[in-house]
Amino acid sequence: MKNTQKHTQGPWTANLNGFARDNQNNAQWTAGPLCQCLVIIPNRNTSKETEANAHLIAAAPDLLQVTKDFLLLAALHDWEGAAIDFAKATLAKAEGVK
Repeated sequence: MKNTQKHTQGPWTANLNGFARDNQNNAQWTAGPLCQCLVIIPNRNTSKETEANAHLIAAAPDLLQVTKDFLLLAALHDWEGAAIDFAKATLAKAEGVK
């Protein structure tokens, strides 16, 4: 499968950056290499939810790759079904295909 990657190359990590920048004084998380993303949604989530979001964002490049690998395997074995359709839709969403 041709690499059409436009996002920042992984691996990404999630790290507590130690600064509180919102009015709730919540811990702030960064995700990605060299702070590609500051994870904070003030007045909407908890510190634990912010941490969980940072870890999910950090896993994104790996989740994208495993989805591509799964679809390649599915194509090799002529697999069909709801899981394949969902993986294709997820990949299109991740790649910004409409």
